[in-house]
Amino acid sequence: MATRGKAKGNNGELKIAKFLTELFGAKFMRVPNSGAYLGGKNTDRKTLMDSVQISYFKSDIIPPTNMRRLVIESKFYKDFPFHKLVVHEPIAQLDKWIKQTLDTVDEDDVWFVVVRINHKGSFACFDRRHLKDFVVDNYGIYYDYAWVDFEPFFEANKAKILELSSTPTG
Repeated sequence: MATRGKAKGNNGELKIAKFLTELFGAKFMRVPNSGAYLGGKNTDRKTLMDSVQISYFKSDIIPPTNMRRLVIESKFYKDFPFHKLVVHEPIAQLDKWIKQTLDTVDEDDVWFVVVRINHKGSFACFDRRHLKDFVVDNYGIYYDYAWVDFEPFFEANKAKILELSSTPTG
């Protein structure tokens, strides 16, 4: 039986997958038994897998095949120290999540750490070099990363996210 925290995380992943499925009209799924299959101490597993297998286990959400370069790490927490974003203080937990994501992505991947916070909303963190690629009305900067409201951002940038994450054919 899953712990309360694990069940909460699974629920958060399911909600993100459902939102993305409805937005893009293609099936997104949570990785079964997800939990750093390739991240952290498990990065060596990549040497035993082919590129398609790796693409399915890079993150918590499995995108449709045509969007294999989209990497989404999902977190669901009770609270988050938003004040540290404003005063430019390091946030150890966010740093850990970003590192966990960066340990699994390839250079041409487009990645997001999606953080759901109880009674606050869902937010996405991504490499700020991609700000030039997106329509962004409101965002924050956390060192080398941008911080946005997840759902409105994805809705406004659906076509661009699809373009950047699409797997080349041929």
